[in-house]
Amino acid sequence: MHAPLDPSNFPASSQDLLYSDYRKTEELQTLRQVARALAAETNAAKVLSTLCDLSMIQGRSSGAAVAQIHADTGSYVAASGRALALMGMSFPLAGTFTGRVAAEHRTLALESPASSTPFFAALLPSLGVGPIMLIPLLANHQLFGVLSVVRDIGHTIFDAGDEERLGVLADLAALALWKARLLEEAQSADAAKTSLLATLSHELRTPLAALEGYGELLEDQVLGPLSEEQQDVVMRLRTVGRHLGSLIEDILTYASLEADRLSLRQGPVRVPELLDSLHPFLEPLAREKGLEIEFEVEPALPVLRTDEARLRQILLNLCQNALKFTETGRILIRASRGSAVATTASPTPAAASTLRLAVKDTGIGIAAGDLSRLFRPFSQLADVNSRRHSGTGLGLYISRRLATMLGGRIEVVSRPGEGSVFTLVLPLTTGQTGN
Repeated sequence: MHAPLDPSNFPASSQDLLYSDYRKTEELQTLRQVARALAAETNAAKVLSTLCDLSMIQGRSSGAAVAQIHADTGSYVAASGRALALMGMSFPLAGTFTGRVAAEHRTLALESPASSTPFFAALLPSLGVGPIMLIPLLANHQLFGVLSVVRDIGHTIFDAGDEERLGVLADLAALALWKARLLEEAQSADAAKTSLLATLSHELRTPLAALEGYGELLEDQVLGPLSEEQQDVVMRLRTVGRHLGSLIEDILTYASLEADRLSLRQGPVRVPELLDSLHPFLEPLAREKGLEIEFEVEPALPVLRTDEARLRQILLNLCQNALKFTETGRILIRASRGSAVATTASPTPAAASTLRLAVKDTGIGIAAGDLSRLFRPFSQLADVNSRRHSGTGLGLYISRRLATMLGGRIEVVSRPGEGSVFTLVLPLTTGQTGN
């Protein structure tokens, strides 16, 4: 066996090289940890706080602070260690080294704060601050602030090695700040979009309700008799109005879900009556495409206690989706009991069974690779470029979210060319009885 290597057996120059390599490896590992710590943060304030803490370690310093730069002033928005006294403080930029670093985008090292403006020349020594290094936080040509790293009075000044380490840290932090800003802007834009959708949908509801009322008067011939052709036109107008109403309802529901403002209204729901209420929405659409709609309801189904409006919305979305992607054949809506299935959360099946509301079509089907994208908002799998199948792309996303809120789930079984079965599974609690 070979004896282990002993660095003392090497010449002095080789020992220096080995130690230098060791130090570089150690620094690289430290930088990787720093990069992970900063990349893990998505909030700008947390990035700045983490930066100050890490700067004290990397700069072997007693404090660190970050100043945000405004038109002619600066303000400290993050600090740690000895620099905590600066937190929240604002100051005029004119004549300061912070202003100079912000303007010139280059690092400065000071032996002491004595050469700074009178304000800092008096303040910093009173805090025990000696040598200072100021580094711009730059990413994609944007200045996110100026990092100040300080050591105590009497300590050594910052050298080139400190500047290199702190410069890499500042660059990593600036990239994290840039990412955080992009995320905040995206979230703000998304919130604005959701708010706009909700406002527009609310505004559309009122005139649509008026049109629905006038259409009902015409269809019932309250205002006078209609010819067969006129009745057909009125029926088509009401079908279009109902479809538009369901789209508006989906957008409002989406906005409420995204804003976490959707609440449920529990009440008794009789399944046969619920399914009957789907006829006015589905039959005209099916007739227009020459499709058959069939309902199968298992006898003596119990009365549910759930939100009837949300349950109807889920079923309408599933049925309309089936009609949209079916050109020939039929749509079958079946209500039946099912056995409760054990899960990891509930190892033993519950005493009560489940209610299964299945919507089966003979449409185009869905490829296995597309199933994972089914329930994404604003997503459509087929004919995206031609937009042959119209819609918001929200129906299935909303349906799954609502199903979860109702304590259930949606199951999907599908094969290309063979159609699909979407099944809403809801729990039946003990005590729910038929009527």
